[in-house]
Amino acid sequence: MYMFENIDTIDTDWTISKFQKAWKEYKHELFKKYVKDQPPSFVREHPKQGIPLQDWRQFVDNCNSEKFKASSLRNTENRKQQKNSLCLGRKSADVAKVEMAKEKGVPVSSITRLDQYMHNHKRKNGEHQDPELVEKLNDYTALHPESRETSVNDALTKKMKVVAQQNLALKEMNTDLVKRVDVLQNTVLENSALLREFMSQGRMPMADVESPRSSHPSPVVNEYIGKECDLRGGWPLRVVARGIVQDIDPNTEFGNRRLEERNFKVHVNMVYDGGAVLPLPHDDWRSKLGEVAQGSVIWPKELLML
Repeated sequence: MYMFENIDTIDTDWTISKFQKAWKEYKHELFKKYVKDQPPSFVREHPKQGIPLQDWRQFVDNCNSEKFKASSLRNTENRKQQKNSLCLGRKSADVAKVEMAKEKGVPVSSITRLDQYMHNHKRKNGEHQDPELVEKLNDYTALHPESRETSVNDALTKKMKVVAQQNLALKEMNTDLVKRVDVLQNTVLENSALLREFMSQGRMPMADVESPRSSHPSPVVNEYIGKECDLRGGWPLRVVARGIVQDIDPNTEFGNRRLEERNFKVHVNMVYDGGAVLPLPHDDWRSKLGEVAQGSVIWPKELLML
């Protein structure tokens, strides 16, 4: 059992990444020492100490596969094109940054990207890997001190400035949109209040364009008329809209159908799910709530929350 002093918890992700890196380096060492440039038929029959024969054969076969060779060749070419490689050996850049801060006696947060870049690309003898590049960086940062805090490339700074300006513009647009939505919601609430007051007096609102006719001469006054309700629909069953009851008379004609028993005519003033299917379509060209928008629909009473 492993014991860790002064450590209450262990970062699992970090531990796994360290194991993966160690395993990758171990396989690379095996390949470089025992497999590379060696006859596969001989190598695969002589496993290294502690490695089962079957696992060793699989490892050797993988190292001699066309896929592995192509990947190895590609990586070799990429390394040749790298002009300024790190001079840290096995040490990570994060560890080097901490050591540099301790050496200077400053907080880690004060180590800039430029400082770290120069440190990581400096040879053991103290010489910079690319003196010409270092000179250019020093000249640039002398003219633009702010670049030390962000990047050695001022293009990044300029790009982020543009992004910040775009974000500010979007924020202003969103604020304006929120204000417009608030105004719209207030207007809807005011109209709903007026409609409730109008209908509570036993009068009917203006006839719908698609159905101006009714089979009864006078409106039916009922406890439900003028009452707000939630319309449920879809599957699973959920609230898809909100409106006000207009009519409950089963003989009322609306569009190309009658209300019939236990169905209400409801004026929808707020749609939550425009894709919800109308349970009782009143014409041939509208079958979803989104196609009705703010208008009247026929809805089963059992699907209304009054």
